[in-house]
Amino acid sequence: MSQITTASEPQKHRPVSSADIEFFASTGARIVHGERPLGSEYNTDHFGKYFGSTSVAVFPSTTEQVSRVLKHCNSNAIAVVTQGGNSGTAGGAMAQQGEIILSLRDMNKVRALDEVSGVLVADGGCVLEDLDNHVRSYGYIMPVDLGAKKKCMIGGNVSTSAGGLRYLRYGSMHGTVLGVEAVLPDGRVLDALFTLKKDASGYDVKQLFIGAEGTLGVVTAVAIALAPKPQCSQIAVLGLKDFGRIQKAFVLARQALGEIVSAFEFWEKRCNEIVVEYEGYASPLAGSHEFYVLIETRGSFARHDAEKMDVFLGLLRQQDLVDETRVFSDAQEMEQTWLFRSQMAEAHGKSGCMHVYDFSLPSRHQHELLIAVKAHLQDAGLYNVPDAPVKDVTIFGHIGDDNIHLQVVAREFGGVVESAMEPWVYEWVGGHGGSVAAEHGLGAHKGKFLKFSKSSVVIDTMKSLKNLIDPNGIMNPGKHIALA
Repeated sequence: MSQITTASEPQKHRPVSSADIEFFASTGARIVHGERPLGSEYNTDHFGKYFGSTSVAVFPSTTEQVSRVLKHCNSNAIAVVTQGGNSGTAGGAMAQQGEIILSLRDMNKVRALDEVSGVLVADGGCVLEDLDNHVRSYGYIMPVDLGAKKKCMIGGNVSTSAGGLRYLRYGSMHGTVLGVEAVLPDGRVLDALFTLKKDASGYDVKQLFIGAEGTLGVVTAVAIALAPKPQCSQIAVLGLKDFGRIQKAFVLARQALGEIVSAFEFWEKRCNEIVVEYEGYASPLAGSHEFYVLIETRGSFARHDAEKMDVFLGLLRQQDLVDETRVFSDAQEMEQTWLFRSQMAEAHGKSGCMHVYDFSLPSRHQHELLIAVKAHLQDAGLYNVPDAPVKDVTIFGHIGDDNIHLQVVAREFGGVVESAMEPWVYEWVGGHGGSVAAEHGLGAHKGKFLKFSKSSVVIDTMKSLKNLIDPNGIMNPGKHIALA
């Protein structure tokens, strides 16, 4: 099995010395280091596609320690990769050129929670699920919910502009994040930790760090607007014949269910089979269907919401849009149903070497993409032939926000499959009005395809900002906009 282990830029920074390690320790930060590269906990990405080579990890516990470490690194040409929960899929948290890892794991404190306004201020290293559990006791929930919530950290969520399962209801990080505290490459602390929801006093500087993937600095704290904890919830799973029926069902859901819709997810038949086979979960429906949809509602009055769901399902049947429906209202059953959906990527990863593509794409083109990819790979002799290098090609995603995940499961990473897919698939997506990265970020690989969905002026502006804020290029070098 081959893996992706190096970034495209040559190393431009000096290696870490024993004197540097002594300085890092003098700041009070915890240090892990060795003569050889550290283990997979630090040097392997979530799906085993990208690998790093760092032998030094620094664990600050305060913003001041982060500031001192970055100031030293900037003055001494030492490159830095920030790492949170290491749950990303694009290789952005891998130290591929021998950089030090600056881990936020020890910055895990809740700083404040305003029970009236529903605003949380927390360290960047707080695990998402821990934060959600904490705010629930005050009658709130985190507005972002991810399959990796047990591991991912809020600083990383902000830095990758994570989308998640309920984007349709609660919106994006660009909307819910009210402020950030970030340490700039030269060690200065940018205090934009605003906690009010209205501010028209100049440039909204915090937005630069949402989706920057650690290339402009380290997000050490976040102020985020929470959502009220729902009083009731229910899930409906639908079985449908074709993708066109999914689109019609989505329109009908927004009309009939209105304000209580919190998620509208879809997956195709082969995805369902892969989860059953590799995770051992029971399918949420008794029958086998070409497509599946999961609809969640969240509200404050259970009977009202149940009545709306009954009306909605009745309309689906009247219009011959569904072949099977099932409603879950028991908390444990709903949790299991969400687990089935949220473990879809994990199941694909267990089934083979998963080349995962994360696109925003107008819904009218989403199924076209699946058809086009299968045809492209088959024409290349890589799919649907005896002993084909590609085992499966599948799609699932978030219909509510036009985010689709394409999985090409191969027998190995890289090689002929990646050569056949790239840049072809990125050009196809850009040509159909899509974005080459919807919620997983650009990371170590996708920056070079940015030209297919962003203009040269936009790319040049991004590069100008990077050069202005990080003129020595110490922050996450060789990734993100550096590849464009």
